[in-house]
Amino acid sequence: MNLSPDRQDLEQVAASTMDRTIAAAYALAELAARDERYDHLAALAAAAYATEATMYLPLPEAVPEDGDAGADLSLVGQLNDLADALDELGERSSDLRRIRDRHMAALHIRDAAIAWRNALMVGQGAAE
Repeated sequence: MNLSPDRQDLEQVAASTMDRTIAAAYALAELAARDERYDHLAALAAAAYATEATMYLPLPEAVPEDGDAGADLSLVGQLNDLADALDELGERSSDLRRIRDRHMAALHIRDAAIAWRNALMVGQGAAE
């Protein structure tokens, strides 16, 4: 995933990624309801934080796939990279609203990454 802060469509990539993250987090929450190795509440928190991030992003151009991200740690790195790129884009912005929106989206994306990591089964996430 190319997340250069100079790309015009970075916010669109973020919006689409958040929609996929929300779907994946709800799928993980459903799995956690049947498998106690996963944390049900942390998965719901990941969905909530991703939803919060969408308030500061444009509407995505495409409808997300149904939770195809899988319940693994790779999403954490993707979300952190995306948050870093949005922060860098916010630092380069001159419009105060865009600065706020990009930094707030990055903050909520980082929260979603932490919650996602905590939702994963023991041995995969933070509960090792």
